[in-house]
Amino acid sequence: MAQEAATRRAVLPGLAVTVVAAAAGYGVAANSSAADAKSVTAAANGGATAPDTQGPLAQLADIPQNGGLVLRAEGIVLTRDGGDNVQGFSAVCTHQGCTVSSVTQGQIICPCHGSRFDASTGQPVAGPAKKQLPPVNVAVRDNAVFGV
Repeated sequence: MAQEAATRRAVLPGLAVTVVAAAAGYGVAANSSAADAKSVTAAANGGATAPDTQGPLAQLADIPQNGGLVLRAEGIVLTRDGGDNVQGFSAVCTHQGCTVSSVTQGQIICPCHGSRFDASTGQPVAGPAKKQLPPVNVAVRDNAVFGV
């Protein structure tokens, strides 16, 4: 019986220290930029410019109205309103750096942890992501979308 009490006395302080350390670590990590998305393109790093290309990123007809197109190789997602207005955003989720997979019902979807972003602004609307997708400057010319 005395041995049980001694063991309990030894375990409880260790458990308390572990819980406090875990909570402190979470607090530091949640506010740290170390876990921010790391990307492969300047656009994904918030450079606001599309990769240099010799031609268009996409044809306007390839981007569904009220939808979008993910250009994985370029690291860009293009979204289109009901007309010919096109927005460009980094395709790298700001939560943990996964590449977004699609644009559905006005939202850019990240398949990794369920983050969703407004297709017209890049602002997070659901999931763990707290920062917006960085914008990428694009322009529509001659029914094609170009990085600017």
